[in-house]
Amino acid sequence: MNNHIVIINAPKFDPDIYFERFIQQVRANSLTKKTPIVLLNNLYLDGLPMTLEHMGVSFVSGHGNHETDFKLTNMEEAAHVIVLADDEHSFDSDSLSFDICYRMKEHGLAYRVIVECVDDENRDRFKNIGVKTVIRPIRSYPEVLVRAMESPGAEVLIEDMFTRANDLIMRYPLWLEGDKWQEVMLAMVMEDLGTPLAYVSKEGKVNVHPSSQEAVYAQSILMLVRTENTPSDAQVRDAFALYHNKQISA
Repeated sequence: MNNHIVIINAPKFDPDIYFERFIQQVRANSLTKKTPIVLLNNLYLDGLPMTLEHMGVSFVSGHGNHETDFKLTNMEEAAHVIVLADDEHSFDSDSLSFDICYRMKEHGLAYRVIVECVDDENRDRFKNIGVKTVIRPIRSYPEVLVRAMESPGAEVLIEDMFTRANDLIMRYPLWLEGDKWQEVMLAMVMEDLGTPLAYVSKEGKVNVHPSSQEAVYAQSILMLVRTENTPSDAQVRDAFALYHNKQISA
């Protein structure tokens, strides 16, 4: 087995559902549709559930920081190694994960590792030994891990949207009557207010990432803004009005 995906540890709660959703996302990509996936943990001692077997998953009973188990998964030929937090609610999980990642470093594989880190203060420790990606456990969305694997860096954007630390998504009332979406984007970006991501139609439906040429009929927009410089409703309305006035004058 080579160019495969190795997943070390298992979620503490509902592991079957988590793995099923993770694998479905991996299989949805044509490039990884047939990529072998190996689970390394001590959860399925009686064998994998049929749902996972039918999805082409292999299982190795063991632990990521045991050399014998390490070799059984042919880790050195893996394309990606994912280290899940043993308990996503316990800071102690980071110590176990660090031990596993240090073994990866000794084998020259840290650059292939995506690790879940419970305590943000430990992120630098993982980065300092060469781990490729450090991400907070998000059990409801295994898709985040898949994005980190397929498009490194995407997980940073996704995590950023879950907190108020740097940026956040805000809803602003903005009545639109067939205006092109690109006009909305240009109006907000030119005034440095934020980046429009979606609009809410007059029926209340959220339309994400519309075409720039789409004629939009909306009651409000959803925009990515900076936490330290969040615009007001009036600023958003004024920015769009100013853009329109400039277009008329031109």
